[in-house]
Amino acid sequence: MLYLFEEFELSEEGFSLSRGGKRITIEPRVLHVLFVLVGNAGKLLEKRVLLEEVWKDTFVEETTLTRAIAVIRKHLEDDPRDPKYVETIPTRGYRFIAPVVTRQSAEAEKSAAELPEPALPMDTPPPLFEPSQEVASVASAVSGDATNFSSKKSAWLYAAGVLCFVGISIGLFLRYRSHRTASLSTKDTLVLAEFANTSGDPVFDGALRQGMMVQLEQSPVLRLASEGQIRKTLKLMGLQSDAPLTSEVSREVCQRIGGDVVLDGSISRLGNEYVLGLRARRCGTGDELDAEQVQIARKEDALNGLTEIATRFRTRIGETLVTIRNLDTPLAEATTTSLDALKAFSQATKMFNIKGSRAAMPLFLHATELDPQFAMAHVWLGRMYADLGEEASSIKSTQIAYSLRDRASDRERFSIDVSYDLLVTGNLDKARVTCDAWGLMYPRDVYARAFLSGMIYPAYGQYERALEEAKMSIAIDPDFVVGYRNAALNLIALNRLNEAEKILGKAAQRNLFLPSFVTDSYRMAFLKGDQEGMKRALDTAPTNPWLMNYEAATLAQAGRLIQARELQDQAVRQTLRGSRQELEAQLLVAASFTEVFYGYPDGAAKQVRTASRLSTGKSVEYAAALVLAMTANAEEASGLMNDLRQRFPEDTLVRYNYLPTIRAALALADKRPQQAVDLLRETSQFELSQPLYPIYLRGQAFLAMGKASQASMEFKKIIDHPGLVLNDPLLNLAQINLARSYAAEGDNESAKATYDLVLRRWNSADADLPILLQVKKERAAL
Repeated sequence: MLYLFEEFELSEEGFSLSRGGKRITIEPRVLHVLFVLVGNAGKLLEKRVLLEEVWKDTFVEETTLTRAIAVIRKHLEDDPRDPKYVETIPTRGYRFIAPVVTRQSAEAEKSAAELPEPALPMDTPPPLFEPSQEVASVASAVSGDATNFSSKKSAWLYAAGVLCFVGISIGLFLRYRSHRTASLSTKDTLVLAEFANTSGDPVFDGALRQGMMVQLEQSPVLRLASEGQIRKTLKLMGLQSDAPLTSEVSREVCQRIGGDVVLDGSISRLGNEYVLGLRARRCGTGDELDAEQVQIARKEDALNGLTEIATRFRTRIGETLVTIRNLDTPLAEATTTSLDALKAFSQATKMFNIKGSRAAMPLFLHATELDPQFAMAHVWLGRMYADLGEEASSIKSTQIAYSLRDRASDRERFSIDVSYDLLVTGNLDKARVTCDAWGLMYPRDVYARAFLSGMIYPAYGQYERALEEAKMSIAIDPDFVVGYRNAALNLIALNRLNEAEKILGKAAQRNLFLPSFVTDSYRMAFLKGDQEGMKRALDTAPTNPWLMNYEAATLAQAGRLIQARELQDQAVRQTLRGSRQELEAQLLVAASFTEVFYGYPDGAAKQVRTASRLSTGKSVEYAAALVLAMTANAEEASGLMNDLRQRFPEDTLVRYNYLPTIRAALALADKRPQQAVDLLRETSQFELSQPLYPIYLRGQAFLAMGKASQASMEFKKIIDHPGLVLNDPLLNLAQINLARSYAAEGDNESAKATYDLVLRRWNSADADLPILLQVKKERAAL
């Protein structure tokens, strides 16, 4: 059937949307929503009905449907405020309002015209026609070709006989199909075991399970138990988290996690050939539900064999032919043609789930060495570098992955595209749109939500939306440890510390842990004034450079800069032992802001110059350029600023936050406060993302212009967000400048009270601290 509206054509047969004869690329789930709307043109379809129709086997939030409607409107160029196609009925649902013409497709009309007369010999099994086609054939034979029969009576008897025969055949077929698939469902949770390898060739160990996982994960409806969930359960069983997932071990894992089906793979020799098999068994009873098998001539054909078996299984379990046809990239194209590279990749992902990024990185690197065309290995390697703060290496690996994105499945292509936009171009808008599409096509995939909650929404200061995505990722996979970390970070940003503690407590109850949980615990203890809690965190990881940096910042906020510098030096020495130049540069620029705020501009400039020689990462260059601008080193600041602009022309933060902030700092240093205010307008959508320097500079500019009340509002923004400021010495500068704003307004009492807050915090500060001496002088003048 074809649905025609305006210049658009919606084809059931091709499962496609075209405009003016040109096909429009659109995600299958979104297209399904459009089919339901157009097929019910003029009718109000409630949100619940649409969700049940399109996501019948999947739990999704209402926001998923909202995003789908937004994507449809984008492709149809439909304005929601003045819709031509999709009308929103507030709180209820949607209605397709454009006139729709329906007709059969040319292929369907041709097929109907060419259907043969029913003449099936009774001694051979008949083909199983669709009932409508068979009835049409019989009707055609009776009405249009009655001369083939001796009389109308015999024609009707013949037709009735054929109809009866076809009915019985269809009934037998449906009964057979029901018998084969009733025990398997897309609602089942599957645990994938290791492939039992009796071939004598170790290259298959690990590689075949990884390959089958990639194939099955292309399905948007299958429920595979996550690797984190499996590894955690192994430990609860008293086994090592990297213990082999044999058939019986996998079955027990499946029972413990409340799963339904365990998939056992196998490979064995048959003469000079191999036999690949996949068997589905009920976890509780061990009953066999399905078995697939394929014979291959060479071990190099194993990947094609896995693809064939996976496709058969997806069909058997009840997945629609549409999604199988559209989302079934052959394994050799989706991963690698090298079994050795796939085996190394399998070992790397297992190591990542057990020991984290640093331990997994060499294994991902080895996979890329075995097959330089292995896109998935390159994108994972890029993520490992990013986790470790090695920005240049992360960009390089991600660029390679993007150049090879055609050698990946649709699911992994989403991952490559998002990684490229976040780590290489920095285009946050494109990354967000891709994550939305990813989540629509694969609603059970937690990684799209991880990017949204951990990197995209926080960059805009949209912590509530980020928190929502983090919680949804936990709901999808309760053992997805990154979901807990992202939820905790966003709750800390919102200063909802009790909730953040509960989230980390839930992670602990599930035996989930990340090293960053320690720094999160330190931050929460600091905000609560819990000295014992801060000490416990420090004792847990005494050589963690970032934790040492946080403690140094705490000391600096208290005005104890001598001790802070000593601890900062220890953190830098710790990075030198690991030859981690990028991290050393990040620590140096972090400390340089304290130096410039507290009255040591020469020391601050020296630190950022050293950092710039160690790293050309955009975060390092931004911080270095800003410090150089604040210390009146305009030429150097401009040079770094130009480098950022040339190397990151698409980067959202560089264009709309970093560059305007640096320019504003240069304008302030040059006594041009109005220009600084004008420049900082571009940063308004990012001003609650960390760090809060644009707000601080805007406040300084207003104060320099004599607009004290407006300056007060800016400095209060910083003070009113303790979960964003944390232990940054910027808090002191915000309060000092707020006191100056009060004094400029003539409110001496408020000014004195605000100065006193800072002085109480500095009751054990270094006596010769320049900023302390200045504050005492200003307080005395009141």
